[in-house]
Amino acid sequence: MTEAHPVRPGPRRTLSEQAILDAALALLAELGAERVTIRGIAARVGIAPNAVYTYFPDKAAVLRGLAEQLLGRVHDNQEGDSSSPWRDRVHALARDLRNELLAHPGSVYLLLGSSLDGRNAQAIGAALLTILTDAGLDRDAAADAAHLLNVYILGSVALETTDPATAAGQFQWGLDRLLDGLAAHAGTRRNHHGSA
Repeated sequence: MTEAHPVRPGPRRTLSEQAILDAALALLAELGAERVTIRGIAARVGIAPNAVYTYFPDKAAVLRGLAEQLLGRVHDNQEGDSSSPWRDRVHALARDLRNELLAHPGSVYLLLGSSLDGRNAQAIGAALLTILTDAGLDRDAAADAAHLLNVYILGSVALETTDPATAAGQFQWGLDRLLDGLAAHAGTRRNHHGSA
């Protein structure tokens, strides 16, 4: 019979996960997503680099946590009236996401490089699918439309961060043209099924 060895406790936590994410967000704003490093985060909060792993298993987990935090703010703003017209709801979601990304320089590249599979990302995706099915799209078309809108929003913000002359009016105009196309597609589908 072998003796059981006592389990050694891991490194003591002296910070919170939020402190790590705040440091990562500051680095993101100053240097961009590709320059957010474990070493940089550790230096920002005054701990050894390996101590960061007490809070997050790797850099990818830090970046996922940061993306989730940013998307959580957008999701919190979307807890509104689901009886509003579908276009108004898409506009609100797109506006909130755009504003959040522009308020945190570098975050658009973080989202572009992330798997976006966290709770907040999934909640926003589900909300957008619901809005688009309310517009008259079937589930597959709504999924394709959600992808199209995500590409448009993230791409537009990425361009805007590199070329500040790209104005909100251009973003709004492009979004309206996309929604016009989706409304026409939904109308065509309804007419087709109605006459079948």
